[in-house]
Order: sequence, then structure tokens, then C-alpha cells
Amino acid sequence: MLKINRLRIEIKTKEKVFGFDETFQSGLNLIASDDNTRGKSSIIAMIYYCLGFEEIIGGRGEKVLTAAFKSIIEEGENVWTVLESGAYLEITNGMEVITIFRAAKMENRDNRLISVYYSDMENIHRQDTLMEDMYVHMPNAANNKKGFHNFLETFLHFELPLVPASDDAVRKLYLQLIFSGMFIEQKHGWADILAGMPILGIKESKKRVIEFILNLDTLDNERKKDHLRSEEDNIKKEWTTVVRDITLLVEKEACSITGLPLSPKILTDLDYSKITIQKGGVHIDEYINDLTEKYNDLQALKPKIIDNFEELQIELNETEVTIREYERDITKLRDLLDSEHISIRRLQNNLEIIKTDINNNKDAARLRNLGSGLDLYTSKDICPTCHQDIADTLLPLPNHMPIMSIDDNIRHLNAQKDMLEFAMLSHKSNSEQFQSSINLLEGNLFKLRSLAKSLRSDLYQTNDSYSEAIVYKRLSIESEISNLNKLLDFYSNHKVTLEILSDRWKDYLEKKAALPENKYSQKDQIKLNHLQEYFVDNIRKFGYKSVSNLNQVEVSKENYLPAIEGFDMKFDSSASDNIRAIWAFTLALLQVSSKDSGNHPGILIFDEPAQHSIVVNDMEEFLTRIINDFNKNQVIIGITVKDSDTRRVVSELPEGKYKLIMVPNKAFQKIDKSL
Repeated sequence: MLKINRLRIEIKTKEKVFGFDETFQSGLNLIASDDNTRGKSSIIAMIYYCLGFEEIIGGRGEKVLTAAFKSIIEEGENVWTVLESGAYLEITNGMEVITIFRAAKMENRDNRLISVYYSDMENIHRQDTLMEDMYVHMPNAANNKKGFHNFLETFLHFELPLVPASDDAVRKLYLQLIFSGMFIEQKHGWADILAGMPILGIKESKKRVIEFILNLDTLDNERKKDHLRSEEDNIKKEWTTVVRDITLLVEKEACSITGLPLSPKILTDLDYSKITIQKGGVHIDEYINDLTEKYNDLQALKPKIIDNFEELQIELNETEVTIREYERDITKLRDLLDSEHISIRRLQNNLEIIKTDINNNKDAARLRNLGSGLDLYTSKDICPTCHQDIADTLLPLPNHMPIMSIDDNIRHLNAQKDMLEFAMLSHKSNSEQFQSSINLLEGNLFKLRSLAKSLRSDLYQTNDSYSEAIVYKRLSIESEISNLNKLLDFYSNHKVTLEILSDRWKDYLEKKAALPENKYSQKDQIKLNHLQEYFVDNIRKFGYKSVSNLNQVEVSKENYLPAIEGFDMKFDSSASDNIRAIWAFTLALLQVSSKDSGNHPGILIFDEPAQHSIVVNDMEEFLTRIINDFNKNQVIIGITVKDSDTRRVVSELPEGKYKLIMVPNKAFQKIDKSL
């Protein structure tokens, strides 16, 4: 809830203090004058200004205010220079009362500074009154502790949602946007429904504001969907990283892994049992056991060369044969890798040519389309002399062979581009696989060459020398066992991460399944139906005549704005009926919010609602509707009572049901002293 209790404006000159000081009540408040240039809009603008909502008027800071706040103020024939100006605004949320002060012109005080007094206006200078300075219209003013709009959000017991921004970020739904659906200012506010909404980089801002005011579940569902999309992306990225890390280490140790899911899924005990790491076609545990046995056998041998010359020679020969096989395999793989690189370069060149051709054809199509507007034969591929088709090729063609048009060319070239890009991805994948195989073979080749060197050394040593081959084998096996055990430990740790990601994926799927299948919940449907009913009832009572059958009027399910047969209602509305529609919709939002537990703070401001020669009887119905149906809310209206009919309407309003603040010749009169 937001209710304005009191507004005090102070404009200080050399000798006098001018200003405005009035209280406001619940229900209807009329700020009236007998002419349209008395300062009513200046008073209303100061309410916006104190709340930091002057962007609804069309700007930021004191520049949206009139000269009376910044330069000169008139008093009869006298003109006074303004030295300082500002305003105090006392507001309540139904439980707490605060007073806001914001300067319009004041030396050494920036207009973005707002002082908040935690008391009513009469007691702001008491010693026990707490005062706090805050800022507005600066970065993070809607989020930081000292940001005034962050404070105001808390004071109003709002919980503003995060909504998509135009730069694909997510931002808070700003208060300025929300209150543009409640504060209708004079210059721009009557152009269209929510016309005064400032541009603050929020996607579909009108739609988001209506969702918030009505407290639609769609807003919460959209927020949940955004959160789930973010969670899905995070799980997939983390899952891919874990799988990649495991796969890289497995391949580094010349092993293979099967059963490891490449994308997130709910893993069961059966799934975990299917994940196996092998080396040489043998399960890694069995392979480590075999290595351990070989190591133990080597431990039992004395590292001496006794009578094993023939065995050493045979082993050396077998090792050299394997080395040559590895070298041949590496050479073949390098040739294949070079071939892939050549293919990739060729495809890249072809892609560049295709892209250039596509751009050229698109430019030609644009020029053709521009030329067709001039009705030129050449732009239509027709000879201007003989009126025969012009072929866009100089090559001789068989009779009746069709020539592709520019549009066909573009489609054909796009298809070729897609095919080349797919082929490039395939060649890049092959290239990566060949490089991985080369790295693995080169690692094994290094070990074999080291072994061969040790065997040759043993063959030429004396019989009582130590066997380098046996020592090398021991060290090699010991190192391999150590590396494979590290691999198992690494996999075990990452398996825990996979278990956590699997649980998160399960939670994500459960939350996704819990979202409603339809865009609108049952409560949303009821609220939107009520919005349509209230709106149609309002425009009927306010004398809307642009549509003969008001049963055709509906609230669009796409943007929640009034429509007729799917089209914006304003296109079929006269200027005065457009004003009636703004009255009706602004009131309907508050009506639905009050009926169906929405977020509307319960305040409306209309500056000069009698625009475009509104019939006085309709204006009377508008004011009567506010008095009868909105007495628990607060409605402030700036109105000119120049003609007799309008004066009669105001004078015949039920006594005690509204407050009339009559503005004299000038809104700002001499006051006794400043607060």
C-alpha cells in the first residue's frame, strides 16, 4: 500500500518563501483550478519527483520541473529569483510513516540525493527522529542498501521480480515502470495505455508490469523457467567438463572407457556398473593385477645377465619389430592428418567463396526489389527492347533449360554452405581423433625405444653385470601401476561429482515436470477474465462508442492489453474514446488487484483526464465511479474547472466523499516559513 499524506513544496527567494502545503485523504482528491496554467501539473510533478519517478514525465532530475523551481517565480507583477527549492512528501504504507525530502535547486546538494525521515512531517526536526540519506538514478539504486528505490521497494512490501532485459541479461522490474501504470501524466500519458512507461531496457515491459500488478503466476513460472534453463545449462556444462577430464586422462594412459554417459541423466547402480575402464581389452583392475604379478616375478629375478643371451636377443628383435610397426602406423596417421588439414583448408576457402556469393546475391536481390518498385524491365530480368527473359549467365545453354533466379541461387548457396560446414565439422573431428592416436602411439613408441636401448645394453655387458632391461621393466611397470591407480582415484573422485550432478539433474527434471503445461494457471485465467469484465464494464459506463458491440472487446493473452479480433483496440478508437479506454484500464487493474490479491499499491494519479473534448457526463461517471468503488484507495486528479459544466459536476459530487484542493491564481503562494 502507498498513500500520500502530505506534500509541502518550498521555493526560497531573497525575501520570501513560496510554496504549497496540503494534506491528502483516502478516496478522491481533486487538485483543481479555473484555468489550465495555474500549476496543478507542477504540484503533481513534484510528487513524482520526490518518489524518484520523474522518468514517467520524460526525464531525470530537475529538468522535468517548471521554471518556478529553478529560475524565477512570479507574484503578481513582481518576479523573484529562485535561490533554493525542494519538497517534502509524507507517505505511509499503512503501518509506517516516513517523510521524503528532495531538492530541486540547492547549492552543494545534488538532485539525486534523497533524505528519508522516519517520522511524519511535523516531527522531522525532533532530536529523536532518525534520518537517512539515499540516492536515486545512479547505478544500483534499485539494489544497493543506500539506493532509494531499493528502500522504497522494501517500504511498500514489494518483492520485485527479475525479468529479461533487452541485452539478454536479467534485471529487476523497476518501480518507475510499475508506477507508470498508476500515474497518468498530462503530456504523454494520454497517448495510449501505459504510454508514460520509461524505456529502461526491459523486454516486454508493459506485459511484465501488468503481470506484476495482477500477481499472475506466469511471472513466477517464467522466473522458474529461466532458473531451470540456467540450471540445465550449468549441469550440462559441468557434466561435459567431468566427462572430458575423465576421457582425457583415460586416453593419456592408453586406456578406454565405456558406458560413461556423454550428457546428463539420472544414474542408477546399474548405470554405474556399466562404466568400465579397460586397457588392452582387459578390465583395468585385472590389468593392474597382471602387472603386479609381472612386477613380483621381476622382483624374484636377480638383476644379473647369466645365460639369457638368446632370450634377450629374441626380446630385442620382437621389440624392434613392434617399434617399426608403430612407426609405420604413425606415418600413416600423419599422412591422414595432413590430408584432413588440406581438406579443412579447402573447405574453408570454399566457404569463404560461398559466403561472398550469398552476400552478392542478397545485394542483387535487394537492388532488384528496389528496382521493381520503379517498374524497370531490367530489374525483373526482362530485356527492355525485345521483352525476352535475360539469363544471368553468358554460357550457351540447351533449349528449355531453366535458369535459377536470384532467390533460387540464394537458397542453393545456403544449402551448399550448410553442407560444407557439416563436412568441416566431420573433418575436424577426424583430425582430432588422428592426433589423439598419434600422441598415444608416440608415447608407447618412446617406452619401446627405451626398452630396446636397455636390451642392447644388456647384450653387450659382461655376465656378472646388472640387467638394465630387468631394472627398466621394473621401473616401467611400477610407474604404470602408479599411474593407473592414480587414474582410478581420479575416476573415483569424479564419480562422486557425477553422482551429485545426477541428483541435480533429477531435481531439475522433477521441477520442470511440475511446471504447468499451459501458459496460464487457473488463477491467471480467472484474473484475466476479471480484467476483461471490469474493463468492458468501465468503458460501457464511460460512454465508449468507437465499437458498436463491446462483447468483441477482449484482453489479449499475448500482452494483456485491450484488443478487438486480435488487433490493438486503440486503432479503432477515436481520440476521446482512447482517453476513456485509459481510464477504464487503469481502474480495472486496481479493481482486479483488489479482488484477486494482486500487487497494486492502491494509489492512482490522473493529470487532466478530461482530454480531447470528453463529454461532461462521462467525466461525471468517471468521478462517481472513483468515489463509489475506490474510497479505500487513494486517487489524486488534477482537473481544470474552467467551464460551467465541469464546475457543476464537481459541485454536485457527494459532500464528504472527496477532498477539493482549489489552486488560486498561482499554485505557489507565499508561506510563513520553511520547515
